Amino acid sequence: MIYFDTNVLVYMTINQSKSKQALSHSLIREAIKKKEFFISPLILSEYIFTLSKLKILAQQSDKVELLSRMVVSTMDRKRIMEAYSLCKEIDFCKNINDVIHMKIAEEYCTKLVTFDSDFKKLQKYTEIEIEIL
Repeated sequence: MIYFDTNVLVYMTINQSKSKQALSHSLIREAIKKKEFFISPLILSEYIFTLSKLKILAQQSDKVELLSRMVVSTMDRKRIMEAYSLCKEIDFCKNINDVIHMKIAEEYCTKLVTFDSDFKKLQKYTEIEIEIL
């Protein structure tokens, strides 16, 4: 399974960069086709937050509904506390959601895909592949 970070979904939805939008579409489409697409409840929540902040949530409700049916995992105390322990250890708690994403991905996936270069700092703390686009 491939864990898709929120920013990949946002680039797929919003044309901020034609190349990033095309890449996001291609990666997501291929992962869905291969039944390797994975998002967590936290991804969906961040996606909704971002669309709301950009004042386009109503226009994208069909995508939110579709993605909501693709959420696979749950968030539990154990993963959040593992993320908290790691972020304290490496002084990265301003990015706690990134660490939570990584912890969820570790349980269900072999790869995490993102445009966020902050994940470079996390690569040495996990055995899953983190692909920064």
